[in-house]
Amino acid sequence: MSSFSRRDFMRRSAVGAAGLGMLVNGNWIPLEATPLPAPAGPNDRVNVAFIGFGIRGNILMEAVKKTGQANLVAVSDCYQGHLARAKERTDGKIETNFAQYKALLERKDIDAVILAPPDHQHLPMVLDALAAGKDVYIEKPMTHRVEDGPKMIEAVKRYNRVLQAGSQGRSSYLQKKAREIVASGQLGKVTKVIASYNRNSSTGAWNYPIPPDLKEGVNFNWKEWLGNAPKCEYDPERVFRYRKYWDYSGGISTDLFVHLITSVHYILDAKVPTSVTAAGGILVRKDGREVPDTLDALFVYPEGFNVNMGSTLNNASTPEQGMVFLGTKGSLSLMGSSFTVAAENPKEGYAYSIDSWPKDLQEVFMNMGDHRVEATPPIIEDGTVTYKDQGTDSVVLHLLEFLDCVRTRKECSENAVVGHHAAAAGHMINLSFRSGKKMVWDDATDTAKEA
Repeated sequence: MSSFSRRDFMRRSAVGAAGLGMLVNGNWIPLEATPLPAPAGPNDRVNVAFIGFGIRGNILMEAVKKTGQANLVAVSDCYQGHLARAKERTDGKIETNFAQYKALLERKDIDAVILAPPDHQHLPMVLDALAAGKDVYIEKPMTHRVEDGPKMIEAVKRYNRVLQAGSQGRSSYLQKKAREIVASGQLGKVTKVIASYNRNSSTGAWNYPIPPDLKEGVNFNWKEWLGNAPKCEYDPERVFRYRKYWDYSGGISTDLFVHLITSVHYILDAKVPTSVTAAGGILVRKDGREVPDTLDALFVYPEGFNVNMGSTLNNASTPEQGMVFLGTKGSLSLMGSSFTVAAENPKEGYAYSIDSWPKDLQEVFMNMGDHRVEATPPIIEDGTVTYKDQGTDSVVLHLLEFLDCVRTRKECSENAVVGHHAAAAGHMINLSFRSGKKMVWDDATDTAKEA
């Protein structure tokens, strides 16, 4: 390496890794995580309500409980079974609201709401909650359409509320350390990121089980669930497998890619791509879905790097989720709950390119400068450092930040602008895929348009 040795590379990578375990020379070195704050007293806790209590709502409730910083006041959902589960998770203490979330927002004893409904309900629920004076945690993707973002941003400013978008990876110790390493220059200039998120199961492709007791008009309210989406006949498939349909979701781009996009933006301190081109299709899962089961995208960023992002719901032999950051001095491979930093070994090899020259001319060339010396000696075994996340779950950390911002009135790190731009990059993929055209970012409108 031109500016410092491999040993220096490793030592600099190891600084400030609190919350991680570190693998050096084949040995794990456990590093203590920053402890959670002490549980707040009942009167100091944030009074929280939940709207949308499906798969993700359940996870978020359990994470909020672990923070010790909130009172769980009420929950609203369109399916009575979800409300019964919320009762089970709170020993019967939480109040339930069946299919009337606006009535819940009218309550004066609620400080903040955690929203985890299907994507098509995000905009109306966020705007209603902000207008009601509630702070908002909105599960990813923040928006269902790219034009929804500026509306949410404007409402946050108008009502002076706190909003945190819910791509929790950026709150992990792991990604904070990756961001620090990139910012330090250890990787040199990062010019390319390769990212993937693959699955190979029916449930991984969003064919979730449908509750056998589901009865529209009895324990489920179809009209409330449908909201402002295009009207259609009641179909439980659309309710519990909504990510397969454009009316309620963006499929791979906004369920899976948005995590990768948020992480790329955070680690590389990027804002939004200047252009996106995408291609894909329904190659195997011909089960009535509208969104592709295989999708690839190319992003170009104004900060001077490209991102190749791909996903298939038909094979998972490669890591389910991963990102590789390629720089001029090193690479960082983030796969799930760990990442590895490796020094790059640039060197020149002239034999191939000058073999067609006369031998005497080859000798003249090789005797010039340092042509007979490798630019860098080969990387040896200890040229990599691996970090493994051993701290608190990132969902808990992300919600801890939100609850702290509710109390202090600070702006969250994944605020409405950050959440909008991450989701917008995903929407640009879908717009390109569906139109067959390249999409570009329009700074004037803070949305996307065709090139």
